[in-house]
Amino acid sequence: MFDRRGAEEVLGRAVRSVSALEFCFIAAAYLVVDGHLIPSANRAPTIPDRDANQLQDTDKALSAAGPVWRFALSVFGDSGELNGCLVLHAGAVPSPAQMTELRATASRTVPVPAEETSGTHQQEDMAPLSNGQAVARRLRLLSATVMQFETRTSVQNALDGTLTAPLGQMKSRNSLLAEVLSVVTGRSVCVEDGFGNIRATAGTKSERPYPRPSTADRSRTAQLWVASGLPVQEPQRLVALVLPERDVLGAMCLLENGVPYTAEDVFALQYATRLLQVELAHRRNIAQLELKLGRDLVYELVSGMDEETAALRAEALGYDIKGPQHVIVAQWQPPRTDDTVVIALRRTLNELQIPALVSRRADMALAVVAGDPLDTELFSIAARTLRSATGAVGIGGPSRDVTEIPRSYAEAMRALHVRVHSTDPYGSTRYDQLGIYRILDMPGSEIDLSGYVEEWLGALQSNDARRGSDLVHTLAQYLDHGGNYDEAADSLAIHRSTLRYRLKSISQITGFELGDPETRLNLHVATRAWRLRSARPR
Repeated sequence: MFDRRGAEEVLGRAVRSVSALEFCFIAAAYLVVDGHLIPSANRAPTIPDRDANQLQDTDKALSAAGPVWRFALSVFGDSGELNGCLVLHAGAVPSPAQMTELRATASRTVPVPAEETSGTHQQEDMAPLSNGQAVARRLRLLSATVMQFETRTSVQNALDGTLTAPLGQMKSRNSLLAEVLSVVTGRSVCVEDGFGNIRATAGTKSERPYPRPSTADRSRTAQLWVASGLPVQEPQRLVALVLPERDVLGAMCLLENGVPYTAEDVFALQYATRLLQVELAHRRNIAQLELKLGRDLVYELVSGMDEETAALRAEALGYDIKGPQHVIVAQWQPPRTDDTVVIALRRTLNELQIPALVSRRADMALAVVAGDPLDTELFSIAARTLRSATGAVGIGGPSRDVTEIPRSYAEAMRALHVRVHSTDPYGSTRYDQLGIYRILDMPGSEIDLSGYVEEWLGALQSNDARRGSDLVHTLAQYLDHGGNYDEAADSLAIHRSTLRYRLKSISQITGFELGDPETRLNLHVATRAWRLRSARPR
């Protein structure tokens, strides 16, 4: 039996929900009576709409006469029966996302009782049904199942469309996916990377609407996700992880809005997360391939290769090898044999907007960079990224062409070597800042330096070896601090009077007058050379 009053209530709910949409308006509303569309008293059309009368249990795009866009939207009742339709007009054809929002809005006006869609029924709690009642109940369940299927198909189609739709003003494919998921669920959405950083949002004005999850929180979420295969309820959000293997690549989050999460919300979240997994896995594969290709190219560049081959391979990676290039090497303590320093150096160069090819060799990161990377922020940004300042960076001189890159690499290594074995081993050093070290640390100078060091420090070295003292180091610190007693004593962690006693012993052993400028210069050069020779592997 047709319940006109109930149908009018359902139609009224649909009118109120759809009226809130900004991209279209309701031109007319119809009730279904005995299979015919009867104009609603509150939304009667000014002119009879023949197209709307031809509607049969489905949404229908009407003829193009009149407004730019006309559409007949079906309105179903609580039991899944067709109660009527709304005729919508708009000045422009709605986008796929707007159509998804329209259908989602219409479907939310008809709540389906959980006991009719769960698929489980407690027969003992129900009164016996007549054959007619049983048939009617089955029809309602079938109708509700069909509605659920259509709704989920609509959600799938909308989310699938993000894979190929133009980005427009969206920053990324993930931003578009978040926007569509927000529309179909009516909730705010956040997309996170594997570290919990928010990379895309939709429906929220806050860049960080909830605290960043800690490592322990993310580990707990991953365990629950693997155990249940379902999104995990966390404070302020429902989280689904992209976890193809052991590493979390990212997460999709539906934020709370005061309304309990529904089965449709969970379905949409899980489906969107599967699409996000495809996108992130694709990115990771490309990044790994680029890393391998880039690593091989960096090795060959610093070892020496011809310009034509280098240009072709660099162009394939989107890197311009023409023009001045510098080589940068970086090493952190304690030594790191994974890619953490490589990643930090790459992020640093990206932040400084310096094009680069970055790779790793043993426990050291090395990069070939375009232009002039001699920014004083390079070390500080890398240290901030690694959360450690116990590192050293060496920067080689500019190469005019590809054939000079090996020379820049050698210079970067010398700059790193000098920095690591200086009184201040942490920081960055450019090759053109080496000063006298450019002479002292030149390849092939070992024989001359040995004689020079022996001439000026031989007596002290013999005394240290015989007595187990450390007078050469004391002299080096004293000269490095410009003859300042207090600073030298502090660096040696000894008393000022102890330093005076040692310096007196040094003068007596060597026979040199430490106050003579020329003597001090030669001793200072000799101690620098001694330090470099001591640091070289035997």
